[in-house]
Parts: sequence; C-alpha cells; structure tokens
Amino acid sequence: MAKTAVKVGVIGCGNISLVYIPNLVNKYKTVEVKAVADIIPEAAQKSAKDNNIPYVYTVDEMLADPEIELIVNLTIPAVHYEINKKALEAGKHVYCEKPLALDLDEAKDLVSIAKSKGLMVASAPDTILGGGLMTCRKIIEDGTIGRITGFTANLCQHGNELWHPNPGFFYKVGGGPMFDMGPYYVAALIALLGPIKEIYCKCSCPTPVRDIKGEMVNVEVPTSYNAVFEFENGAVGNVMTSFDIWQSKLPDLEFYGDDGAMYGPNPNFFCGPVTVFDGKGLEKQVKGIDGFFEKLMAMVGPNKDQYLKEVDPMYPVPEDPHTNLRGLGVADMCSAIINNRKPRLTADFACHVVEALTACQKSSDSGKPYVMTTTCEKPEMMPLGLDLWEVE
Repeated sequence: MAKTAVKVGVIGCGNISLVYIPNLVNKYKTVEVKAVADIIPEAAQKSAKDNNIPYVYTVDEMLADPEIELIVNLTIPAVHYEINKKALEAGKHVYCEKPLALDLDEAKDLVSIAKSKGLMVASAPDTILGGGLMTCRKIIEDGTIGRITGFTANLCQHGNELWHPNPGFFYKVGGGPMFDMGPYYVAALIALLGPIKEIYCKCSCPTPVRDIKGEMVNVEVPTSYNAVFEFENGAVGNVMTSFDIWQSKLPDLEFYGDDGAMYGPNPNFFCGPVTVFDGKGLEKQVKGIDGFFEKLMAMVGPNKDQYLKEVDPMYPVPEDPHTNLRGLGVADMCSAIINNRKPRLTADFACHVVEALTACQKSSDSGKPYVMTTTCEKPEMMPLGLDLWEVE
C-alpha cells in the first residue's frame, strides 16, 4: 500500500503550537503526528492529551525513533539552530518555525548538513503558500500590472507586552520586529519578486527600557527598522518593521508596476483581499480629456477609484480571511517526501530570508548598503483551484 502520510514529531508545545498542532492533527492528510516533546513535560503531556497524540517524548527519544521522518521545531528562536542541527544529524527532515536560525553562518550550516544527508530543511512562514499571496503571485506573473518597479511593506505596531502571555523574549537577542514579524514581509517579497540584491537600513530603539508585566526590562535589540530593498529584478522599495507605533494607515503590502498597482493582504495571514489598480485605464481616460484642470482632477480626484477592483481569489479560501492555516508548509514538505519532489519552501529560500533579516542591522551598524551573498528561487506555485487542505 502506497504511503499517504509522513510520521511527524513536534518539538515545542508553547503558544504557537496551539495553532500548529490541531491543524497538523486534524486538517492535513499528508501529516501524522506521532509524538510531541517540550522542555516542560507537563506542556507536552497536555498537548498530547488535547490532540490525541500517541506519545510524549524527550527530544532525544524523539530523534531516536526511526518511524519519525520529520521534525517540526516550534521552540523559541534562540534554540532553533541547536534543535534543527540535532534533528538533521539524527537523519530527520526539519520544518522550523521562523526564522531558520539567528545568523547567516548558522543557516548555511543547516543547509549544508541537510544537503550532505539528502534531507529537507525549511522554515516558516508558510503564509506565502496561502490563497492571498498566491493570488498576488499569479497577478504579477501574468503581467497584469506590468513590470514591478517598486513596493512598500510595513509592519506598524506597539510591541507585544500588552497582549502576549510571555513577551520578554521579543526584546532580547533573536527578537525585535524584524526577527519576529519581519519574516512574513521579507518572505512575501522574495516569493513574489525573487531574490534580493542589496539592503540599506537604519535601525533605532527609541524606548530602551520597557515595562514587561511590571518589571522594567532593558531592550537588547532595535525596535524600529527602516530599510530600502533592491531586488535582482530591479524593483526597489521600502520595508519598515516597528514596535514603536501605536497606529498607522500605511499599507501592509503594495506593489507598483508600469501598468498599474496592486494592494496585497497582510502577509501574516493566509488569505485576504487583493486589489488591482488599472493604470492603463486611467491613462486612456486622461488622454481623452481636454483641459489642464479636467486632466488633473481625473488623476487625483475621487473618480480615479473606478479603476480600483478587488480580484476574485484564484484559490479556494475560508469564509473567514483570518483563518489560520499554519502547518501548510509542513503538509507540503510531507507531500514532497511521499512524492519524491522538492518542497515548495526550500532550504535556500529560508537561508536567503535569514540573510536579509540580519542584513538590516549590519547595514545600520556599518552605515553602508549590505550586498547579499545568497540567492534562491521563488517557491513553486500552488496549483490553481487547489483546496489548501489538499496539498499535492
């Protein structure tokens, strides 16, 4: 009988696992969760009980189980490299919560080990495989708004200490807005535009001491990043991530082309509205109008909105656009194992994202642009019309 699911072990039963594990157990047919492990045994026991998972292991027990082919690493970023390396050295494929590692040398080491052993290693975010960003990808590659010349990507919020149950690590090494939320934005840009050529960035930390649950804590990382990214395809735009902004009207993602513009969804989500502006339609209208003032009003007045149209999703999406499909990347990797193909999220892609995240502070520290040393291919498109639960 042909194999239809891959046995998986999950390491880390903290907050993010509350979304991942139920999805992996109940939604994705290519995944079979055999065991969970956590540094706090009670957390692993509760997760196993809540999700009907057969075994609770220590990390070493999980890595020694020959039936488990793939490790899902949901630990905190500070130990991602350590756990990922142990799993690869034990002969397991690895899917890691973002980021893959905290610096480029660690990421390259993981990629090298995986390639030497014929294993797969990749990291979140897998939101780039969702219906929202895949629709954006199809629009760009169909040439609907022409050649992409620019973009803007913005994460504007006021930190996590007001709502997160364990916010302290966000302000230590491995945290901050670029490593916490930046991967969603950076990965989305790479998935849509291809590899990055150069990054220039300025970082700041306007509030160097934060009140974390009544304790004044020294912040170890920048809390605002303002960067300019130049891509190999020639597109140049800005990426801003900040934990110092109470409110903003800046868009999550916008792309500017020769023939129009596109408003993308929040890259932290798998779905969301995609809107396209028909620049050529506006151009035709303005060329047909006489008079300076009339032309000007056509360009800047409210009637311009007639050229702004929401695009129907090109993939089936849940009724609630905020439905959290985390685990899609794991399911795709399991499908790749079963079908002997390359996963859509690759080691080189994850490594390129890590270099971009670290490049921002390196550029800020040096006062000079950072020239990227790694590259990657854009992830393979999801099949059109595919129900995201039915990964092929």
